[in-house]
Amino acid sequence: MSSRNVKYKQNEFIKPCPKCGNNTEFTIRSKQCAEDCCEIWAVCKCGYDPTSYEEAGSGNRVEDVWGGVDDDNCQDAIRFAWNDTLEDMQKRST
Repeated sequence: MSSRNVKYKQNEFIKPCPKCGNNTEFTIRSKQCAEDCCEIWAVCKCGYDPTSYEEAGSGNRVEDVWGGVDDDNCQDAIRFAWNDTLEDMQKRST
């Protein structure tokens, strides 16, 4: 597994963490899940991971052949694994 800490400027595009309100500091993680596939996702600085089955049961992570935590994969993890997952969770709770 590889990981990278990222810090974004204060913004209105990244959904805030439901536990601590953070929307700027994350750890982006990449882990091989099959022979030719990796999962990439974002974890809040407080440790909240909306994609983990323990937290929310979504398992909604970005898939990529090479994995890694380059700039593009970091942005995809925030956009799809973080924002989309939190939006889906919000829709389910209403």
